[in-house]
Amino acid sequence: MLFRTVWLYAWFALLVLCVVAMFDVSEQTCQGHVPILLSRALTTDPWRGWILAFNLLAVGSSFYLNSIVMVTGFLGFLCAFLVSMFQTNAHNALILVSAACIMYETYPTKAHNWWRIHWWATLVDGVVCSVWLLFSQYGCTTDECSECSWWYISEYLFFWSMFLLVFWVIPRTEQLRDNIQFVDSEQDGETDFKPNSTNKPETTLFF
Repeated sequence: MLFRTVWLYAWFALLVLCVVAMFDVSEQTCQGHVPILLSRALTTDPWRGWILAFNLLAVGSSFYLNSIVMVTGFLGFLCAFLVSMFQTNAHNALILVSAACIMYETYPTKAHNWWRIHWWATLVDGVVCSVWLLFSQYGCTTDECSECSWWYISEYLFFWSMFLLVFWVIPRTEQLRDNIQFVDSEQDGETDFKPNSTNKPETTLFF
């Protein structure tokens, strides 16, 4: 199957997961279906397990993009949901670094208007999200202001839009396969690894 098609399916799954988690956790936090901090929703059981599984698949799939920065970004998101956001600043640091990695690697290097519009719109939304998160942390005077607000939609849109940016980086003809061959470039492309079936297409990753 085309990698781009799989990525779109994964994006829709992520959207549904975030919305369902928000509806469930916001009922407990805000006594109503009001947007809350996305990390709060996704680090609450059982949704933490689902987002960890999702990020694990994203890390594995990102190897096909042949970018250590992209792999680092998704690995950072995986680690961010492993730690507790309520007891340490590690969660925020991992989210910040991971988002920076994804935004850096998805910067539109080709003259594709829709890609450029998408990237800059994501950046603007990220700035709006950051301003609101800082205000909710240091400017809100009540728990209701910091925990439940429609401004958190900016965080959801940024997270979804950033994940969808990877779609533009994926080559149009890239196939998602389960047979990855690692090659040592110092050996002129030769490797001791032999696939079980010679009829199975191979994907080569250079390190």
